[in-house]
Formats: sequence, C-alpha cells, structure tokens
Amino acid sequence: MEYKVENIRKYYDDFRIYPYDDLIKQGFTERDALFMSEIGVPFKFLGFAFFGLEEFKICLFSGEEYIQVGIFRPHSYSNNGIYVHLGSGKVVKESEHGIVLLNRDLKTFFLFHLIFFQDAKKYNLKNIEECNTYGAEVRKKFENMDPEAMENHEGYWSTKVEEYEEMW
Repeated sequence: MEYKVENIRKYYDDFRIYPYDDLIKQGFTERDALFMSEIGVPFKFLGFAFFGLEEFKICLFSGEEYIQVGIFRPHSYSNNGIYVHLGSGKVVKESEHGIVLLNRDLKTFFLFHLIFFQDAKKYNLKNIEECNTYGAEVRKKFENMDPEAMENHEGYWSTKVEEYEEMW
C-alpha cells in the first residue's frame, strides 16, 4: 500500500502553512521547509501542539542547535518541547532523560501517524490476535522507513507499537 502524506490532513482539525523562505532563513532543511509550506502541520494533533512561526525559538541541547516548533502534552500534568535539529532535520521531544528521537524529519513523523491510523482500519483491534498482527506489521514498516526512530525500545514509536504487539 502506498501512503500519501497529504492524506494526514484528514486527521487535522486546523493546520498551519508556513512561508518556505522564512523556514529556510531559520535553518530548516529543504525537506522540512517544503513539507511545512506545502502540506502544513496541525495546530493540535494527538497531544502535540505546533507553534506559529513567530513562536519558534532556538534551543541548545548538548551543544547542538534545535528549533522548538511545539509542545507534546500527553497528559494535563506534563509538557515536553518538540524540536527540529538544525542541520539534520531530526524531530525530537523532551523527556525525563533529556531529548529522544521521534523521526528523521517532520514528514516522516506525520507519515508514521498516517500509517498507524490507516493500517488500524484493516484490523479488528478488539481481537487480540489481530492487534498482535497489526503491531508486528506496523513495526516492520516503521523499521524499514526510519530504523533509527525504532531503535530506542523506550522511544515514542516503539512503545506505541508495542502496545499492540504484546496484547495478552
């Protein structure tokens, strides 16, 4: 199955389109700037909230520069920054252990969500065996697309997929 990242918009309530030239001036990779200026990112999406261009700020982690593009608030009591690495475009989030990789770039981050949602429609996720199959198939796709995002067993995507792989 071919996944068109443009279809992720079906899951957005509202989205932002950023000016390409302004993104390039701020240090975004061409790939991220194209994605953000053509597809856009949501204002809010599954606990993630993305800022307007004027709210972006440069931060340092271990001597590396990142642009904070939003926050991740999975619970009402937590608030972790979402950052894009200047130079590589890697998307990371804050955690209690520093920063952790989400994906190699913003497009892949949203593509992973699209795959996660679209593949879920093919299964009866109330059935344990189908949940396990779904989890295993999604893991395989994710590892093929962005293996680094799946390396950390405590990472965002690994734990999200593991919830389905190890149903009892």
